[in-house]
Amino acid sequence: MAAFDTDREAVFARAAAAGVTHFVVPAYSLEASRRAIALADARDNVWASVGIHPHAAADCTPEAVHALQALARHPRVVAIGETGLDFYRDRAPRQTQEAALRAQVALARGLGLPLIIHCRDAYPQCLAILREEAAAGVGGVLHCFTADAATAAAAAGLNFFCSIAGPITYPEANGLREAVRAIPADRLLLETDAPYLTPAPHRGNRNEPAHLPITAAAVAAARGVPVEELGAQTSGNTRRLFRLP
Repeated sequence: MAAFDTDREAVFARAAAAGVTHFVVPAYSLEASRRAIALADARDNVWASVGIHPHAAADCTPEAVHALQALARHPRVVAIGETGLDFYRDRAPRQTQEAALRAQVALARGLGLPLIIHCRDAYPQCLAILREEAAAGVGGVLHCFTADAATAAAAAGLNFFCSIAGPITYPEANGLREAVRAIPADRLLLETDAPYLTPAPHRGNRNEPAHLPITAAAVAAARGVPVEELGAQTSGNTRRLFRLP
């Protein structure tokens, strides 16, 4: 993203110093998919995901899906997404979002790749579509998970992980902390969603991967486990989901 154009190499260096060594970079449009692949091509510790975000669902034409299919065959591509539903901002008609999600689930199934799902204020509808479209066959992750324990259980039943980002550190996130305690250890991931959702105490500033240990510490505290144990578990889960070395 443009937010990192001036200091991308320094961002990677700070991440390495913080112990964050491997990266999956999701896309949100065709052009972003191409940029994610270029970044992955340039660094042996970066992998890409290709997809069209629900905000841009109107761009998910049959031609665009065909282009995504071609991009997804690149050896550095490990997932399809971000795709999903966003009924909070509603930047695209809901029917259009649902059609784009179904098209990208079908694409993922055809390619045997997992899905990265963006879902905001639409968990029941999103899970229903994943169920109807047999997304369990490839699985994936509900990224920036903010729902309750019952939703996490439903996701696990569909072969999906729940990924936790910076909001776990916010004082008002008691419901999320309760849900995090209920997520099975083998279904839990961590993420930054950089440049967004910066964890406290850096909230309000640009997020970056070097902040991931703050999120990890908050998740470990919520679950009552050592952060080293949590890190080993979530790193292993990430490798398993995306089939990373």
